[in-house]
Amino acid sequence: MADYSPLQKAMAIAPKCSGFISFCSSSFIVFYVLRSPKRRGLVYHRLLLGMSISDFFGSLMCVLSTWPIPKGEAYLAAGTVGTCAAQGFFNQTAAFCTPTYNISLAIYYLLVIVKGWKEKRIAKVEKYLHALPILPGLGTGLAGLFLKLYNGAGWICWIAPGLPNHPDRHDPSYGVYRLAFLYAVAWFIICFLAMAMLTIYVSVLNQEKKLDKYLSTSMSKKKRTNSIKIRNQAFLYVGCMYMTWLFGSVFRMMQFAGKKPPPAIIVLFVLFFPLQGFFNMLVYFFPRICRKIEVGTPLTASFHDSKVASRLRMSNPFNFRRGNKDELKSSKVASAVTNSTIGNSTTEEAVAERPMTEAAISNVSWCAPEGLLEEAPEEAPREGHTDSPGEFEKDPELVVEGMEKDAIDELVEISRA
Repeated sequence: MADYSPLQKAMAIAPKCSGFISFCSSSFIVFYVLRSPKRRGLVYHRLLLGMSISDFFGSLMCVLSTWPIPKGEAYLAAGTVGTCAAQGFFNQTAAFCTPTYNISLAIYYLLVIVKGWKEKRIAKVEKYLHALPILPGLGTGLAGLFLKLYNGAGWICWIAPGLPNHPDRHDPSYGVYRLAFLYAVAWFIICFLAMAMLTIYVSVLNQEKKLDKYLSTSMSKKKRTNSIKIRNQAFLYVGCMYMTWLFGSVFRMMQFAGKKPPPAIIVLFVLFFPLQGFFNMLVYFFPRICRKIEVGTPLTASFHDSKVASRLRMSNPFNFRRGNKDELKSSKVASAVTNSTIGNSTTEEAVAERPMTEAAISNVSWCAPEGLLEEAPEEAPREGHTDSPGEFEKDPELVVEGMEKDAIDELVEISRA
């Protein structure tokens, strides 16, 4: 048996540990989404499902680590050229698909929060959001297979030189393929996510500033928590990508520069790179954990017990309680800003005074379970008003602001579902 250095042993064992954690995390997300018809019916959760399935295979390859490498070429290696090529294919495909799904999710966030798209409209472009990571991932994976680029890379089978053990599988341009097939894409994704999250945060913050003129000082500070939550979620979202790719990027940059990476960077690389699935689970459950901490809501709480469902039932314009006219008039702003219920009256004056509530219901209802609004009959659209996404009355600025405000609430509640 060959004598392997402590670094070689660490490179073989470390990814098995972190890969197993990520494997369990991705498996849990897959199970969590598939077991609920409600979650399966929402685009957001289906995108998370696609990402987790991709990471499921990628994490499994990390658990295998050196086992598929031809025997004698690495510590614990027990495979053949065929098993190494198979691992290289799944590793490349998953390593491309998993981070690229973050672009699809970022686009989803932009469409919901910034553009105010509804679920039905997003569902029409969902196939493109899935095709964006899957098709290039499979394409690069198959290209590497046909070009015989997959060889033992020290801790896993991926694009690597074939010398000295497999000269027939050696390609001098393997470094270019590494950059083009994965790392250039990963670095672009990191930059894109940072810009997308910044755009979302600025959009939410500007919206809250616009609404300040309708609120008291104390209420303004209280409602500014939306932008804080979006900011924290964005930092977590981008930070997890940085944690996954930071050490690997430093490692590859040093290789491209012709320098030998220090052992600490190598170990951190093989330890953190497989943890993408674990970080995905943190981002996925972060809103639910925050809700548990803030209001003591059980982590298993259903949608019917959520705040948005409660507000939806309370703000239903056909489910009135008795109230005076002053309450009715103030609710025009309050229903959009604080999601409070409108004053209850069935007069024509009341119908004219509730445009904000209708906008809020229109935007929140797509994340509600079927049947929640079944008792509410359809109301004829007001003159000059359309339900088409992105088209509103030019005059009432509050309508637009209210719909954007509820788009933010939608995203928070969908992520908590």
